[in-house]
Parts: sequence; C-alpha cells; structure tokens
Amino acid sequence: MTELINIAGLYDLKGKVALVTGGAEGMGKESCRYLASAGATVAVADINEPWARATAEEIVAAGGEAKAYEVDLVQESSVVSMIDAVRRELGRLDILVNVAGLQDREMLEATTLELWDKLHNVNLRGSFLTIREAARVMRADGNGGRIVNISSMGSVHPVFGGLVAYNSSKSGVNGLTRNAAYELAKDGITVNAVLPGNTTTAGQARSPGPPVDPEMIKHMLPPLGRTGKPSDIASAILFLVCPASEWITGQTLIVDGGHLNK
Repeated sequence: MTELINIAGLYDLKGKVALVTGGAEGMGKESCRYLASAGATVAVADINEPWARATAEEIVAAGGEAKAYEVDLVQESSVVSMIDAVRRELGRLDILVNVAGLQDREMLEATTLELWDKLHNVNLRGSFLTIREAARVMRADGNGGRIVNISSMGSVHPVFGGLVAYNSSKSGVNGLTRNAAYELAKDGITVNAVLPGNTTTAGQARSPGPPVDPEMIKHMLPPLGRTGKPSDIASAILFLVCPASEWITGQTLIVDGGHLNK
C-alpha cells in the first residue's frame, strides 16, 4: 500500500542547534532566518557583535530562537571559546554553516602578501578552525551533524579579474570540504559546500578593490536572467543541513543561475 511521504519532516530542524558564522548580514543573516524558520535554535556568530545581536533579536521577535556570539575567525582562541560557549549555553551543536568571508579584490600583479594572507586567514583558515572545533563537539556528543561551507563559483571557474586571492582561498575551502567529509563520515557528520555565483549583498558592495565596470556586470547575467539573492543560497544551505540530504557528503553544489553553463 502506498503511503504519502512526510515532506515537512524532511526539512524539520526542531531540537537542533545551528551555528552560522558571518550571520550578521547578507547570506549569513538569511541563512539564520531560514534555519530558525525550520525550527533550529540559531547561534548567530560574527566579528560584528552588535549586528549579530540585532539579527538574533529580529529572529526572536519573529517567533524563532537565536542567540548572538562574537567571534574573530583569525584568532584560534576566539573560535575555540565561541564553540565552547555555544555548546555550553545552547546544550548541543548539530549544524555548522561557514558563511563568514572576505572578498577584497586586487589584480594579480598588485596582490600583496598582506592581502593574500588576510583572505586565506579568514576564508580558509577560519573555516578550518570552526570545522575542527565543531567536529570535536559533534563527535563527543555522538549525534552526527551537518557542516556546510560557503565557497564560490570562482573557485572552479574565474569569471572576472581581481579575485586571485579570493578564488584561491575558496578553492582551498573545496578541498577542505572533501577531506573533512571523508574523515567525519564514520561519525555521521556530513560536510558539503555551496558555491554561489554572483550574489548581491551589502558586504560584496563594500569589498575594497578595483571598480567593476557596470557594463561588464550586465553581460555577466546567467541564463536564468538575474544575479543571485541571499535567499537562493540560504535555500541550498537549508537542504544540505536537513534530514532530506542525509546521504550527501563531500559535494560542492554550484548555485549560480546556470552561469557556468553559458
């Protein structure tokens, strides 16, 4: 006898605790909103604690559960303290979403070691630290877990100049994702990455570097006809942390409106 599937249950995060780095704005904030809407208690982590607190307060005011945490991903001690605080204060840690990142731009020959190290320290080293510490908690608790890293379409196919350091750091995130997925699989912890295409955020607009020619942007629209929205990325993240995706790990999901198919 055929029975209908409880589709809502496949996207139910009630009782789960989700930590989102870079949760104060943009894709991170939207991811916090989506995870809270699915029932998770969300730890909103960001170097900008007042903005993180504002995001958490908005979620609580809307009927969700959230708490803000300050973290500097460049400082190992800050990451360790933040993960410990989330586990201690919220009781568990089931989901980690690494959204925090920098996208400073500079053409290849003008790229300094300072810029290179700055982006790698936040985008790659910071993701490594949060994964390492979250994995320790998830393994100790024995409940499995979900980890999602935000990489970039540019990590597999550059589409305009000035992103040598950024795209290189995100290529490292892809390798980190696959290796962490391999090591953590036996513990029921999945690790995947979402690779956004050109997604409009306030942080992207503030990123320092050579100005981007507006005419070039017009010609960069993907087949689906628009740039990405934070909700496009948050939807993909939600899928990868929910029960619906329990047999998916080590994958790099490109969410780019079809750009790489042009």
